[in-house]
Amino acid sequence: MLQEHFKKFYDMKPYLLIEEDEWKDIMQKYEKEDVVEELANVLHTYPAPLPEISDKQTLDSLNKLKGIKHNDVLVEKKWFPRNERKSNYHLNYKDSQFLLKRNNSGNNASNPFHVENRWKVDWTRTPSGWKTWQTVKGIKTIVRAYWTLDKVLNQVDVNTLRVATTLRKYVASQFKPAVAKAFYDHFQSKNVLDFSAGWGDRLAGFYTGETTEHYVGIDPNSNNHPNYQKQIEFYKKYSTFFEQDREVELIDSPAEDVDYSKYENFFDTIFTSPPYFNTEKYSEDDTQSWVRYKKIDDWNVNFLHATIQKLIPTLKSDGILAVNIADVFNAPINDYVEITNPMNDFIKSCGLQYQGCIGMEMTKRFNSGGAGNAKSEYFSADLKEITEENKDVAFAEPIWIWKKN
Repeated sequence: MLQEHFKKFYDMKPYLLIEEDEWKDIMQKYEKEDVVEELANVLHTYPAPLPEISDKQTLDSLNKLKGIKHNDVLVEKKWFPRNERKSNYHLNYKDSQFLLKRNNSGNNASNPFHVENRWKVDWTRTPSGWKTWQTVKGIKTIVRAYWTLDKVLNQVDVNTLRVATTLRKYVASQFKPAVAKAFYDHFQSKNVLDFSAGWGDRLAGFYTGETTEHYVGIDPNSNNHPNYQKQIEFYKKYSTFFEQDREVELIDSPAEDVDYSKYENFFDTIFTSPPYFNTEKYSEDDTQSWVRYKKIDDWNVNFLHATIQKLIPTLKSDGILAVNIADVFNAPINDYVEITNPMNDFIKSCGLQYQGCIGMEMTKRFNSGGAGNAKSEYFSADLKEITEENKDVAFAEPIWIWKKN
């Protein structure tokens, strides 16, 4: 009987829709696991519920991004890092704490070009939403969210399926383009290098910056590069007469392999957000740093430090090197692995001067311990106390800032 009921849900246009009343009736009438099985079979015939963003929405977002003022995003405000990680380097900037506030204006200036690739990224402990969607077995794990989150997922459609997927499976996050623009504008950046170009979010910030002129973006994920070109073509198509021309170079290579000799004393700003060791698996290619360097010490030395060392000669005098990165949790050892202190020690040894740290605001997550609050019994009393003290304080990731003399 259930199979007969579900036959009508195949080949619906433009996408599967089971409205609230009918879905409630199905949940009450049939056994949960039977419904999970049948719905997963149906959904396997539909594409993954990726966000669909029109050109108009993209342009609206781009125009909003252009209008952002850096003083509205970069503010003097207290923040705390993940799990109260202890740094050998202070977290102040200009003798106080500064925060780049979370701002979603401009997200869709870059997201439409890269959203499919973002959905294909596996996390170290969880498969991507895209990979999960490729099998009935995987889809079942998403469908079960309709029982645990029935107040929110009250009917089955492309929107609730997207929510269920992002809640149950890993989807790589964006770097806020508004944050990138605010950063460039604050430092009055002109010639910019980004050695982990990622999802084009800092490229979007560059294209809308008040002073930006030349961008060099490097990324070893070959799947991203056609999307960078589409992104640039869109920006050029909708540029106005009053906007200055901007030059963009994109290099498809691991950053540590690039010959930077032609850029000596060229950049006033190097600003990037490199991979957090092996947390995200963008591809299985041997150009990926997590594939090349399996151990954290090798990754630190042969990827992160080696790249920075090659880049320092490209900085002008008084140029800024800014790196958004934090220590990451390593499940096999049940502890964090150090990235930030070794990186900052290395940069200091290269003769750069520490300017401080700006926090980049992140979303607090319920009962996550170091990135939100800590309600469960397994959290330590000290961590519970710290999260209670910080309940009204912004949670942020660090952007470490250095200057070349």
